[in-house]
Amino acid sequence: MTPLSRYRRHLRIEVLLAVTAYAVALQNFELLFILGAAALASGYVSDGPRGRYLPIWATTILAAIFFGWSILSFLGNPDPASAMALVGRLGCCLAVLRLFGRRSAREDRQVILLSVVAVVGACLYSFQFLFGLVVVVFSLHTVQVIMLNRLQSGLDDARAERRDLIADLPVPPVEAASGRSPIGQFRGLVVGCTVVACVLATGVFLIFPRKIDAGGAALGSRTGFTAEVDLTRNDQIEQSNREVFTVEWADPQGVPIQWPQPLRLRGAVLDRWSSADRRWMSSVGRRYLRTVTTSGDPDVFVSLGAAEISRGLYTQTVTMRSLATSRVFARWAPLAIACDQPRTFTIEPADLELEDTVTGELDRFTTYRLLIDPNPSPEAIESIAGDAIPPVRPPVFNVPGVREEAERILREEAPALLEPLIATGNGADADEANRWRRNRQMAEIFTKYLRGEDFRYTLDLRRFVQRRGVDPILAFLTEYRFGHCEYFASGLAGLCQSMGIECRVITGFVAVEYDDAIGRYIVRESNAHAWVEVRTGRWSWREFDPTSSEVLDELQAGRRSWADDWRWLYDRADFLWTSRFVTFDGTTQATLADRFGEFVGSGGWGILEDAKAISRKVNRYFQLGPAGYIWLGTVALAMGLAVIAIVAQLRRRRRIRQVLHAGKDLPNGRIREAAFYLDVLDAFAAAGCAKPESTPPMKHLDAVLRVRPDVAEAARPLVEIFYEVRFGSRRLDASARRSVSDSVAQLRTMAKGGLQ
Repeated sequence: MTPLSRYRRHLRIEVLLAVTAYAVALQNFELLFILGAAALASGYVSDGPRGRYLPIWATTILAAIFFGWSILSFLGNPDPASAMALVGRLGCCLAVLRLFGRRSAREDRQVILLSVVAVVGACLYSFQFLFGLVVVVFSLHTVQVIMLNRLQSGLDDARAERRDLIADLPVPPVEAASGRSPIGQFRGLVVGCTVVACVLATGVFLIFPRKIDAGGAALGSRTGFTAEVDLTRNDQIEQSNREVFTVEWADPQGVPIQWPQPLRLRGAVLDRWSSADRRWMSSVGRRYLRTVTTSGDPDVFVSLGAAEISRGLYTQTVTMRSLATSRVFARWAPLAIACDQPRTFTIEPADLELEDTVTGELDRFTTYRLLIDPNPSPEAIESIAGDAIPPVRPPVFNVPGVREEAERILREEAPALLEPLIATGNGADADEANRWRRNRQMAEIFTKYLRGEDFRYTLDLRRFVQRRGVDPILAFLTEYRFGHCEYFASGLAGLCQSMGIECRVITGFVAVEYDDAIGRYIVRESNAHAWVEVRTGRWSWREFDPTSSEVLDELQAGRRSWADDWRWLYDRADFLWTSRFVTFDGTTQATLADRFGEFVGSGGWGILEDAKAISRKVNRYFQLGPAGYIWLGTVALAMGLAVIAIVAQLRRRRRIRQVLHAGKDLPNGRIREAAFYLDVLDAFAAAGCAKPESTPPMKHLDAVLRVRPDVAEAARPLVEIFYEVRFGSRRLDASARRSVSDSVAQLRTMAKGGLQ
């Protein structure tokens, strides 16, 4: 065999990896199926024994068609953000097309270049772990393909030069070097170059940190939590079933239960609409922020400001899975918090928004618990908020046309609500109660209207045209009447605020998937949600969700698949990839440098402390209890023994191939049956008659006969069986294998006994 014997195959693999990376990045698996099948077919059509190639005029016409398709696609959606996606798609198509043409090493370099262009273009649109894994494999494989291409180019040049010099003489052309040594040397060179490239890439990665927004790709966004509501995008949101955390909802007796309604977990509170930016923002000042610190004991709760924590509270336990965020997701209203790690949390008393602003990240090992009062008393809220609650004042919502739409809805449903309130003479408290009651009734009517048949829930907003001078909330209410939860929540908040009703948009997650086996809610990235809280009293707010619970249940049922039960394997790796590599910035770089300094300063003893800390986190994560450390130690020992066994088996397999001089054409079954000859050679070595590599087995047996006749006579039947298995067609059945194993054991005992 020669290093170039599988060059064509590696070139097809290069193109397949590029197409796979592009398809994973842009979620275009139809293109992967078509181009992948075409690339595989090229191995039988063009690189097969018949070698049929597309003529030059056919490849030129097809290339022109692909180029024209890309131009028309860009003109149909002239978005600069999609330009590199079209370039990557064109690179994939042209690379596959070149596989069907007659190629030299120079044309093969064009295929490699087109594959690299496709992957580089895809890198601008994805940061997922699966895509990163494909890119890493592609990069390592590219090193090997480039080196093979250089070998092929040199061989082609040498052959051409030889033909030119001795064209009239019957001299055979230059052939590639064959044998085991060139392949081994080439593999060593590839491994060396790959290691050097990885070291250099790692150095660049560590020295030059980057700041990448992990909020979504340029061609579209994925479902997930966001701390703001931005209505400027009109793309299609891709569903993601990645598990972000689990929630246990326990009653006052500590029994996990399923709440009758979906659990809406608050993350961010937004109360001001910016028409210029087309997004909801927070107008609450941060001067009232209060800080609380947990001890690290998940059973020790720290009050968030309530004067007294009653016993009749529900407990919400959140176990992070794959989401790195500083936000604490909680039901209204949290009165106390506990965490399994020493953490410092800040609370905004005006809206009870919780955040870890000190460490800035709750990792996947974090578990925090909250004491929740679903129906808090005004006294409990007043004890937390104090002077932070803003005064009762009508909100400002300056979007022309929205108030007119709100009045139209009220005239059709409840015209009496448009009448001004008349003082009853029963006091200011009664008048204020009437005002709160009317606000609640208006919010209920608006919610019912948005849940009606005139509005349609969808994640595809490509037909929602953003026009200059037209507010997206007004366009949603009066023209398009379709969108996702952010549009529905924005529409409800706009209708309420235009009528002078204080309300705010809430972003977070909605928990609807309950697992009876573990007594927990499974919250996925696609469960990110937005709803509205309307002020219904001096100290009270009420949830209004214009997205009906039936729609949420249907969406959840439609997203479920058999693969979701195994997503936790991929989600952990995806989280580590995102949190440790994708978002590697200056802060992470400084933290890494500090840890390295601590490691050097402690002489390496810090590794033991880190291992203990990690074991404690893992033990708490899986809730193993005191016996969990024994279980973890047993698992670690078993994994270590398994690694040792695998390495030993691989080394034995490599050694038997070397002894048998086995090529790729030798079946694995025959190699396994002839593996007993390694034990025979070990017995020769134990008897002081080690076999030289260049000596045939039978000839070496004659040499052993002169030194250890007993060992030679015992080994002769085994050597004859080895010849029959290796060079003949004999297959060993179960009884023959047992007989050979017994004979080998006797031989090894004899060889060691003679030396003693």
